[in-house]
Amino acid sequence: METRIFKDKKIKIRKPMKGDLRNVKKFQDFINSLIGEEAKILFNKKFSLKEEKKWLEEQLQKIKSHKGVSLVAECDNKVIGTTGIDLRRGREMHVGEFGITIRNGYRGIGLGKYLMKEIIKLAKKELKPKPKIIRLGVYSINKPAISLYKKFGFKKSSQNPTANSIQRKINWRNNNAFVFMSFDIL
Repeated sequence: METRIFKDKKIKIRKPMKGDLRNVKKFQDFINSLIGEEAKILFNKKFSLKEEKKWLEEQLQKIKSHKGVSLVAECDNKVIGTTGIDLRRGREMHVGEFGITIRNGYRGIGLGKYLMKEIIKLAKKELKPKPKIIRLGVYSINKPAISLYKKFGFKKSSQNPTANSIQRKINWRNNNAFVFMSFDIL
């Protein structure tokens, strides 16, 4: 666990732990706040407490079996960010799937950059087998995220233009597609 200051905000960064299962509501409030603001993330339906508990249990199991790593960022006892890398299975065991989400009001202060650096470092150290490729998906209108990913060496590997149907459903105004990016960490 570590506490860092980002633009005068004191933020605690830590790994998820079993004790979080007693306080799943914090995680539920976090993800549902992103869905409520229509953040540019994959999910568009709010999570029940039961669903969020199941997700957290699965994350803890992946960590225990060295198939996933995660970090949680908290400020004022509120979850404000999460990031993780999960190993794929079978013939893609060398590929880690990356994800990061940050609560509104905490973006653009360097937290995302810091979390990315730390989770990649953690993946190299704790995942078994060690990932050779990190892969992610991002909506093309999420320019700040794409810019950050490029700074870490991610390159666009493909694009799914059918995401335009999703765009119309959630009122995103720009042309939108789902972009896949990856980078080699050999």
